[in-house]
Amino acid sequence: MILAERETYRARGLDDAALERLSRLGDAVLQSRINVTALRTPEDIERGHFMDSLSLLDIDIFGRTPLTVADVGSGGGFPALVLATALSGAQITAVESVGKKCAFITQTAERLGLSNLRVLRGRAEEIGHGAHRESFDVVVARAVGSLSLVAELCVPLVRLGGVVVAMKGLLSPSERAAGLAALAILGADQVEERVVVPFAEAQARRLVVARKRRPTPLQYPRGVGMPAKKPLGCGPEREAEA
Repeated sequence: MILAERETYRARGLDDAALERLSRLGDAVLQSRINVTALRTPEDIERGHFMDSLSLLDIDIFGRTPLTVADVGSGGGFPALVLATALSGAQITAVESVGKKCAFITQTAERLGLSNLRVLRGRAEEIGHGAHRESFDVVVARAVGSLSLVAELCVPLVRLGGVVVAMKGLLSPSERAAGLAALAILGADQVEERVVVPFAEAQARRLVVARKRRPTPLQYPRGVGMPAKKPLGCGPEREAEA
């Protein structure tokens, strides 16, 4: 795939080798036989996946090395594949439960020579109680769900002092209130909301950055499906946790 935004990528610090990998990543998405993304044109892939994923580099912690990053609900590998391309000194883990998508990410990483990317197949509700609990410097989630859901799936995986980054659009007052309450319950109550413009026509893109200051209570995350079915920080449950 021919990259139209090469100067934008160079401004983000990507070298010729990284640009070559992005080009081949675009080819892999366009040629995939499975539905890894709804975006099917080179322009949409560049803007909706590559440039949007790279907006994470606006956050200072991504400039540190070494760095461990988990992408929860990675889907077709975004932002995990793009971060692995841009951050050769970081260890990226794509967390995904769908086998076909895990296979796509694994095969694409191998073809691109991204030795700093691994795939962890499973549900975040279960992984959050295993060996990876509180082990990552950064956990990101893109197009996963409400801020409350993102909080419960991601905060348990972040080490103390690390950050969760929810890649969101415009937040309603109710989603923001529930999300902030959930983050506080889970130990990440130092929150900053940043407006980002990954490309000129981007609308209402925000990064909600929450720093973890206390250990997550051991009962979280709740069982598979519960964080979505009964969002933390809402209604009676919010009152009970207060």
